[in-house]
Amino acid sequence: MGVVAAAAALAPVSGALAQSPPAATAPVAPTTPAAPLPPGIIAPGVTIAGVPVGGQTAAQARATVTTAFAPRMAAFVVVARGKRITLSPRTSGYTADIPRAVKAAMMVGRSKPNVPTDIPVTERVNNGRLAAVIRYRTKGRDVPARDASTVVKSNRLVMTKARAGIAIDVPGAVTRVRAQMLNRRTSTVPLPTRRVRAAVATPPDAILIVRSSFRLTVAHNGRLRAFPVAVGQPAYPTPYGNFTVTDMQRNPTWYPPDSRWAAGLGPVPPGAGNPLGTRWIGTSAPGIGMHGTPSSYSIGTRASHGCIRMYIGDAERLFELTSVGTPVYIR
Repeated sequence: MGVVAAAAALAPVSGALAQSPPAATAPVAPTTPAAPLPPGIIAPGVTIAGVPVGGQTAAQARATVTTAFAPRMAAFVVVARGKRITLSPRTSGYTADIPRAVKAAMMVGRSKPNVPTDIPVTERVNNGRLAAVIRYRTKGRDVPARDASTVVKSNRLVMTKARAGIAIDVPGAVTRVRAQMLNRRTSTVPLPTRRVRAAVATPPDAILIVRSSFRLTVAHNGRLRAFPVAVGQPAYPTPYGNFTVTDMQRNPTWYPPDSRWAAGLGPVPPGAGNPLGTRWIGTSAPGIGMHGTPSSYSIGTRASHGCIRMYIGDAERLFELTSVGTPVYIR
């Protein structure tokens, strides 16, 4: 009895568990496939460079995006050393590949479910073309460098110092203008400049001999120095013209020239009494040079056979101030 009763007592509980209803489930709505995109129409939610083009044809999208890009195609101003110059992006190497972006927009939603998509526009700047335009449009805005020079004016040596030039920095200008084309942050772009060094920084060395004043002037390292000289006799004049230093000798030996006045004379070795003194500076004028002389009394007169005589000490100083190739002007 006790077991049965326990069994009888448990029976209602088992019955209650067996009769519990099943858990309820939410109804599932039937899925409806997305309608296919009409041919030739861009999917909704598509933008090109942020410009909405969904629902448009390719031609409409090109027109829409082209209108949005119009400010990038507009001319702008560059300033080249104070001069304002208008540049057109179209003729200066800028391109925006809108047709390619429209073609990519047409593909959205064709093979995969459509989601909002932005298609970028590829923008390019042809640096070579832009550099050529900048060079052409800024022509005449450069200030060329001036080389140092030494010239003869009115029987004087005139030295002119070098002067640096200014030029448009074309590579730097390309960088600035390119950024302007792609970003359009300002309407005016100042073009950078660069300093141009002179090719000749120091006035070249030169020697000027003025026969009428018996004076030799040498330009060396940007400084002028003058020395008294003797020149050729009327019968043996020192030649007029432009020459160069061709030969330089210390303690030279004098060899008689092939001239009637030197007939019968022999070579004179270095030392006291040598007609050339201690230094010889030969020129491209045949047989003509600058040299010292033991006959110091002749300085300031027409006494030589064509050469330029100098005090021995002056000839030694001149020797240190010149070199082979130095121009020699005789006036």
